[in-house]
Amino acid sequence: MRSNRMLLLMGTALLGVLAACGDQTSNRTESLTATMETTKESSEKEIAQASSWMTKMEKNQLVRDSDVIIHGTVLSQETENDFTGLPATDTFVQVLTVYKGDPGNVVEVRTAGGETDDKILIVDEKVTPMFTIGEEVVLFLSANKGSRLDKEDFDYGVMGLSDGKFTVEPDSDGIIASQWGSHRFNFDDLQHEIDELERYNELHHVPSMLLSEGEESDI
Repeated sequence: MRSNRMLLLMGTALLGVLAACGDQTSNRTESLTATMETTKESSEKEIAQASSWMTKMEKNQLVRDSDVIIHGTVLSQETENDFTGLPATDTFVQVLTVYKGDPGNVVEVRTAGGETDDKILIVDEKVTPMFTIGEEVVLFLSANKGSRLDKEDFDYGVMGLSDGKFTVEPDSDGIIASQWGSHRFNFDDLQHEIDELERYNELHHVPSMLLSEGEESDI
């Protein structure tokens, strides 16, 4: 069996702060190393393995930097090659409750990874938000897509990556946890918690972790 391997060092730009979003922050580090492999005897698809790391965002910072915070249900997903030429997945979420911002009835959220006709991108599930159809979620979302070339193709990225995605479980006693349990909120009192964190941010003049659009890396 013969295969062609090519090592791609994509640097900090490919995943970005939001993985699908392209935002940059002043104290967050991301990088990607992808190994592309094409095997003629198999599916003839290029397989990329992404590895990344990030700085944890505190709860008040999630609230501070999110343009939209919603409770909703995952309706469907679509995967396509994004402007980097690697797969990205768009997740469509029916909005049930709005805690911050002014989203539409359905939002399209882009994350890195997935499978297209010619490529597979395997992402780190500890970093990248993962969704399943029918899942009930609370999402902290950013509309800041930086200078990425596909910014018109989707609505939002997830603020803080896996820190900004929470699953609403029926047997959780009203407590929701982020994807890997780094943050928890009382779902029944979520609006009050968000409002309290907003007041804390205002009182302490908490700055944004995001660079303004136009200052981010040209990716």
